[in-house]
Amino acid sequence: MRLYKEGLPPTLAAVLELERQEGFEQGIEQGIEQTIKQIISGLIETGADDEWIAEASKLPVAKIKEIRKELK
Repeated sequence: MRLYKEGLPPTLAAVLELERQEGFEQGIEQGIEQTIKQIISGLIETGADDEWIAEASKLPVAKIKEIRKELK
């Protein structure tokens, strides 16, 4: 993309770089969220209760209940 950006006005190049960075950050956040859900799902499947999972994961009980509901 570097060669492509050289011919663009600086403002457009900056906008494209910002969009690329935001997309990268969003992808990382989605990956982290998916990993957290997988771990919490595993704990739920082992029979752990919501309060224990919330305490261990430092997530709100409401988030654990939301993930539990998604599993049904």
